[in-house]
Amino acid sequence: MVSKGVGGEKGMSSLRVLRQQRSHVLFVLSNATPGSEQKFLHWYRDAYSRTLTDQQGVLDVRNYEQHEIDITQGRHPRLPYRFLTLCSLSLDGAQEAESLLERIATLHREQPAAQAPATWLYYPLSDKVGRSPDDDASMITLAFANGLPGREGEFREWYATRHIRHALNIPALVSGQCFERTQFQRCGSMEAQFAMIALYEQTGTPQDILDSFATIELSKFDFPALDLSRFAEWVYRPV
Repeated sequence: MVSKGVGGEKGMSSLRVLRQQRSHVLFVLSNATPGSEQKFLHWYRDAYSRTLTDQQGVLDVRNYEQHEIDITQGRHPRLPYRFLTLCSLSLDGAQEAESLLERIATLHREQPAAQAPATWLYYPLSDKVGRSPDDDASMITLAFANGLPGREGEFREWYATRHIRHALNIPALVSGQCFERTQFQRCGSMEAQFAMIALYEQTGTPQDILDSFATIELSKFDFPALDLSRFAEWVYRPV
């Protein structure tokens, strides 16, 4: 993770504190050009991350890659991007991200080892529930979800107030938070097709999640109004 230094809040004005508090999360999904993975990773971990961190409104930058284990066991497809960058942002409205999105597109366009990224902008819909992981470099599980047509409001409330909590019955998951797609988007190479993204921090391995499924009560997991035809889920590990 690359982040900007932030001091304590005591004695600071509320407006100054506000500029250090997250309002949005930008999901940047990307791939290396064929045969250029090592060059891509060197750029991705260093110059790319530091350039993003230096942009106005960016609080921290975290880089991940898809894990090889499919916790859906083939029930749902993976997204067609191996690498994921999470940018925590402090913005006065989603439109303020436009210059950052243009900068990201330019960085990828100018780097021969990188393909064009998808840039999806979301905002927190729920509080973060649970606890922080023991390891700052923990893996995360992302669920990309939509409600059934005509039942979006019901789905939104259920996901943010019930399911995000129910998911912590899986012992490997230690925290969860739900994010909703902003109306302002510059999506890049792929449309932001998911109204909701849930982010779970975890301990252990993806296999621990799979093993947990055999021990938990199915009654704790109902899925009203979830459109399983427009759903994806995957584990990501830090790069």
